[in-house]
Order: sequence, then structure tokens, then C-alpha cells
Amino acid sequence: MKKRDNEWTKLLMLVMEYFALQNELTKLKIEEFGEWEPPSTECQACFAQAVEEAAREDHVFDDDFQGEWA
Repeated sequence: MKKRDNEWTKLLMLVMEYFALQNELTKLKIEEFGEWEPPSTECQACFAQAVEEAAREDHVFDDDFQGEWA
């Protein structure tokens, strides 16, 4: 009985570690995504100008990009 409890404890610890790592991965993806956003501005005209400038830039993505974000 004690061995079985120990196995359940190990399993629960692995599940908790898995979710902690998933949270860390999500945090890193959000931070990376934030790099692509234009800077926040109070002025609507300034925001529109920042979006237009970002749209004019030529972005290059590697082949793995779609796999990660799809």
C-alpha cells in the first residue's frame, strides 16, 4: 500500500512539473509575441502611424515559426 501511495505521489509531482513548464513556455511565447506589437500610444493617429510603419517592414520567418504558433 505504501509503495502505491509513493507512485501516486511521484505521478502527481510529474504532472505539477509539467504544468509549471507549460506555464513558463506560455509566458515566454507571450513575451516573444509582445516584441512584434507596435508600441502602445495614447494618440490614435500615432498608433495608426506605428502600425503602418510596422506593415511596411519586411518580416522574415523561419520554417519552424508556423509550427510553433499554429
